[in-house]
Amino acid sequence: MRIRQLSNKRIILLTATTLVLLFIFGQSMLPKSTSAGESGWLREKILNPIASWFGLGPLSDHFVRKLAHVFEYTILAVLLTLDFRSRLIKSIGLGFTVAFLDESLQALTGRGSQLSDVWIDLIGVAIGTLLGFLLWRLFRCSSTKEQGKNES
Repeated sequence: MRIRQLSNKRIILLTATTLVLLFIFGQSMLPKSTSAGESGWLREKILNPIASWFGLGPLSDHFVRKLAHVFEYTILAVLLTLDFRSRLIKSIGLGFTVAFLDESLQALTGRGSQLSDVWIDLIGVAIGTLLGFLLWRLFRCSSTKEQGKNES
C-alpha cells in the first residue's frame, strides 16, 4: 500500500482549516452569557471604534454576532476552496455541512439554534468561496507566468 505524501502547502491548509473548525465548534459550545460577553468586548473595544472612524453609529450586539458568523465562515470557505482548488461544489457542500452541524450543536448545548444563522453562515461560505477561487486563480496564473519565464 502506497501512502501519498502531502505537500507543505496542503499541510498548512489542513492545519488552518482544522483550527478554524475547532474555533467555530468551540464558540458553539460556549454558554450564551460567555459568548455574549465576548461579542460585547469585540464590539466595544474594536468594532465600534472602527465604525465611528467611518462615521457610523455604535453597532448592535445582534449585528456583531451575525457579522461574526459571516466572518468565520468566509475564512473557512477560503481555506476549503484553496485546498480543493477548482472543486467548488465540495467547498460549498462542506461549508453547508459545517453550518448545519454548528447550529445543531448549539441546539444540543442549550443555546438554541436558528435556521437564519445557517443562511447567514452560507453567505460567508459564498463570499469565502468566491475569494478563495479568485486567490487560487491569481496564484495559479502567477505560477504559470513564472514557469513560462523560466522556460524561455
